[in-house]
Amino acid sequence: MRYIPALLIGLAAVSCSHKNNDETSRFHEDGRVKPSVAVASMLDTTTFDASWSLSEELTDGVMNLVSNKGQIFVHARQESPFTDNPFGTDLSWMKREFHSEEFVAFLELVEHDFVPVKTKGVPLQEASSNLNMSVRLRVVDLRHATPRIVLQEMIRDSYFVPKTLIPNDYSVDVWGTEGFRKTPMGIAHAQLVQDIASRISDYILLAKSR
Repeated sequence: MRYIPALLIGLAAVSCSHKNNDETSRFHEDGRVKPSVAVASMLDTTTFDASWSLSEELTDGVMNLVSNKGQIFVHARQESPFTDNPFGTDLSWMKREFHSEEFVAFLELVEHDFVPVKTKGVPLQEASSNLNMSVRLRVVDLRHATPRIVLQEMIRDSYFVPKTLIPNDYSVDVWGTEGFRKTPMGIAHAQLVQDIASRISDYILLAKSR
């Protein structure tokens, strides 16, 4: 039992340090407050079967890139508590659910498929493929009495995956491993996340400047 106080002190120190870092990251070096955004957990409406959560992977990737740019404060990801359609016409509920934010970004993965590249004389099972991905993106400005959409678009990426003698085993090279980052899917996801993060950052900074 004599170790418990030391453990509690350690946990308190870590918690305090995290809080201080969190508060510090809200400001630019000159003291100006950064615009804040909540990135809701990505909705995954595809039927793609992966051994990990594509939603968690892509959401975390987008959040990290937006945050690492240093221009926008991004809150820690939480499971989306809302039941309303984030891509519907009713935006009124967003201020209630995200009352402490200036902006909120919603994402929906609507396509994630390996599509064989048709080559004359080559059976489909032996052909190379394209990893086609589509993400619906909506960024909403919550600074006003009525929420306003500042960005709404479909982001589409396609990554060529050549046929190899030894195919990638994504039950081994899973998200979070060094092996995954080098796979076609890992490279394709990094490209997609970069595109999404850039769009979110650009439009929030543009809206904030007006």
